[in-house]
Amino acid sequence: MKRYCSKALFVVSLLLALLVVTSPGLNAQSRVAIGVTETMETFNPYGDSVSLLYGIWCQVMGCLGTFDFDKGEYGGMLAERWEVKDPNTWIFHLRKDARWHDGSPLTADDVVHSFNRVRKDPQSKQTQNIAPIASASAIDKYTVRFTTKEPTAPLLEYLFDRFIITNRTLYEKYGPEVADRKYPIGAGPYKFKELIPGQRFVITKNLDYPGMKQLKQAPDELIFRVMREEEQRVTALLNGEIKIAQFIPPHLRKRVEGDPNAKATTVDSVEIMFLAMQPKPPFDNHQ
Repeated sequence: MKRYCSKALFVVSLLLALLVVTSPGLNAQSRVAIGVTETMETFNPYGDSVSLLYGIWCQVMGCLGTFDFDKGEYGGMLAERWEVKDPNTWIFHLRKDARWHDGSPLTADDVVHSFNRVRKDPQSKQTQNIAPIASASAIDKYTVRFTTKEPTAPLLEYLFDRFIITNRTLYEKYGPEVADRKYPIGAGPYKFKELIPGQRFVITKNLDYPGMKQLKQAPDELIFRVMREEEQRVTALLNGEIKIAQFIPPHLRKRVEGDPNAKATTVDSVEIMFLAMQPKPPFDNHQ
């Protein structure tokens, strides 16, 4: 499992893909529309297993941590630190200043609830992210223990950027459908604004998020618009309908670069690439 480092800005790091950027800088009170190709079919944060959706939900709901591409190492998000007690026991210490968007504190119970929901939710498509973990438990209000089935050195690779935290209280009060669709309250640097499945996902800046004042380039609003067709994305980019277009094919690159207001930029991305073969003839012959 290999990560490819990216030096993309915070606002475009969610794309994890080849981008075309029309503006070199972002100003305060800004709105950035992005043309993407991934699916956005459900309000359930665990109902998709798509790299872009992991990024968006982590920014809205919050994740334990993320991979810092500039430093080339893992960094905490809702977890301020972690430790390995023994080969099968990992302890995560949550930030005590982490708050849900309604002001209530995020606790270890929320993390355990999220783990159980990834595993048991009928709509979950993310069970592979917690496959190495046998159990999760709260040691105290701000400390979580993960016990793995066997020693798993790359456990952070499974959890960070992928393990989305959701609110236990809202889930137990309203149930999954209402909690996800009507009260999608997170603890991340952005707030949920709108999701129209198959069309767009809109999030807005959470000014109360710790450290948000230092994120001066983070736009006030991000609009992820589903645009499956290559021509549609390029046309929208050059017409100014979107600021960033994902996955520009080689044969359209010259068209983009021919526009004085557009710039084609190649960035590294986080992709897990592999070749899988079934043990059927002729691949069942090991010699």
